[in-house]
Amino acid sequence: MSQTLSHRRLRAMTLTGFLMAACLSSCATMKDETPEPPPIPQLGGPDDLTSPRYAPLSYKQFASRAKRGKLGTTEVEEQRYSVLRDAALAYGAQAGFERRSWEIMNDLERESIKLSETFNFNRVAFKAPRETGYVLPPVITRATAAINVTDNGRKSVAADEYYRIEEPGRLVAILPTWRDYLVLPLDTPREPDDRLLPQDDDETKIWSQYLDEGWAQGEQQADAALQENMNLLRRDYLGMVEYRKAVEAGLITNLVLKSSETRAAGNVDELYIGERRVEIDDAARFVKNPARWKPIQRRFQVAK
Repeated sequence: MSQTLSHRRLRAMTLTGFLMAACLSSCATMKDETPEPPPIPQLGGPDDLTSPRYAPLSYKQFASRAKRGKLGTTEVEEQRYSVLRDAALAYGAQAGFERRSWEIMNDLERESIKLSETFNFNRVAFKAPRETGYVLPPVITRATAAINVTDNGRKSVAADEYYRIEEPGRLVAILPTWRDYLVLPLDTPREPDDRLLPQDDDETKIWSQYLDEGWAQGEQQADAALQENMNLLRRDYLGMVEYRKAVEAGLITNLVLKSSETRAAGNVDELYIGERRVEIDDAARFVKNPARWKPIQRRFQVAK
């Protein structure tokens, strides 16, 4: 079992390193040519994603602790077998997820500076007028040589380039960071009732088998959560970069904002002095008329 755990830990650590390298290398090629705006102050200091929490138990410590029981039984019946199996799988999965998440958070702490430089939302967002926050641009995705077959294979549509708005532009009070995407919860596993713990050697064998499986499942769930969150972070950030490039090419319109200011507003219970309002009046829209596209160097040659 120790060899299995060693291999599992090595695989999990390798995955985290691969994800970090992938995000850094892919985003490094997407630098915006427009001048970078002045840095926007962000709240908080150095990342500390795991303290003051103590380190969750290792599998060896967890398995030893989880085998204690008070009652005595002599045989494992089918119903009891199912109870032990389900309890061990659930308990092991919770503990495995917590431990692996804690390891991932430590990895992210070490990569904090690189991640902040790579996914710097100051570069893609805009300051909203009248000091009303920030404008996060739409998230758009782009594909080349796209093809879509429908109607049970009777119809096919191909395009040289395909754009899609995944998320509309929106106003925010504080700019997001990679932490809003990648930080995983560190929830302490719920201790099972003593009646669900193994009470003799036969039950201990069953418990140990499924406790190990549950732990492995929890680790896999944490790695999968990191992968999913990383994919979403990359899609959103690079999608905002893609939007700015599409605006420059004339393929999509800018967001249209409208604002107003009132010296005093409110009611008998509230008073706003110098109230400023901003809202998105017109969302970004794709421009279907090629005559309005700007004659810039295209990244993909469009067939005529």
